[in-house]
Amino acid sequence: MFINDTRFGLRSAMTSLVAVCTSLFLLGCGDEGSDSKGPLTMVSGTSESSASAGLTNHAPTIDAIQLRPARPVPGRKVHATAVVSDPNGDRSIIEYVWQTDRGEHLGKGNTLDTTGLRSGDRLELVITATDTAGAQAMATHAFRIEHPGTAISLVAIDQRDGTKPGATLAAVVELVDDESRNARTVLEWKVNGESVGTDEELDTSPFAPGDVVILRARLQGTGVMRTPVASTPLILSRGGAPEILSTPLAGIEGGQFRYQINAHSPVSSAELRYGLISGPEGMVVDEKTGLVQWQPATDQFGRFTIEVSATDQWGSGVAQSFVIESAPPTAPAAPAQ
Repeated sequence: MFINDTRFGLRSAMTSLVAVCTSLFLLGCGDEGSDSKGPLTMVSGTSESSASAGLTNHAPTIDAIQLRPARPVPGRKVHATAVVSDPNGDRSIIEYVWQTDRGEHLGKGNTLDTTGLRSGDRLELVITATDTAGAQAMATHAFRIEHPGTAISLVAIDQRDGTKPGATLAAVVELVDDESRNARTVLEWKVNGESVGTDEELDTSPFAPGDVVILRARLQGTGVMRTPVASTPLILSRGGAPEILSTPLAGIEGGQFRYQINAHSPVSSAELRYGLISGPEGMVVDEKTGLVQWQPATDQFGRFTIEVSATDQWGSGVAQSFVIESAPPTAPAAPAQ
């Protein structure tokens, strides 16, 4: 703000600019979660008042009043910031007084807790700015406590089917003030940070133990709060290890050994793979079917320890050991005399 008096016009402009910038800095640094530490706020200016310097004193100017949030709702704190400038560059003390539109006192300081107030209540914030010479400016900001609208109060994952891969997870979303028929809940499932679905249920068969599942929900529609709300992360647990139910019933017959491994996993979505851990040269195990086959060579005879395995796609497995005997080839019978 510029003053026509050339004796202090330039000084007034510079100090007013400092005061406004300082006020804007205070506006950007407020913590919405903190309480006011007192009813007064100091806006810096010159160390010497205009009155003591022999100049004509002018009252401060309240340039702007801002509330955060701009539309206060019951049960939350609302913070106020006044932007004040002084034509003489004097320091200003700002006082915040909250009251109803009927003049009932609610509190002092730049923060008001709206707990106990109701939607539709009309309030006033009276701000007084006083410089070091005692000159004052006053402004009143009228506002209303708004209806909070439809909001999400809870987002959770129903784990009644378990937390092992293969279980079906279900979305649980609860709303408050559910009065808007236009509101629609939009879901998003994320696994390890990647979006994997938008339905009410999630089949975890494609995932592995240790994967992190999060459900996010937001409201879509007019007059509703659209900020997404996330569930507590769920970590998929490791299922039980598979079990081999079969045992080899026969040895080498007709010069060949065959054994069909029969394994079972307690996890319904498990995909088993079979393998040969140790065995004689030439023995093979079909990875998909679990069929063990071996045809001993003429120099392969004696006792052989075999170890086979069944493993699911998440690394849980079981091994089985058994012994088979391969007899040496029979010498041809001597020709009859």
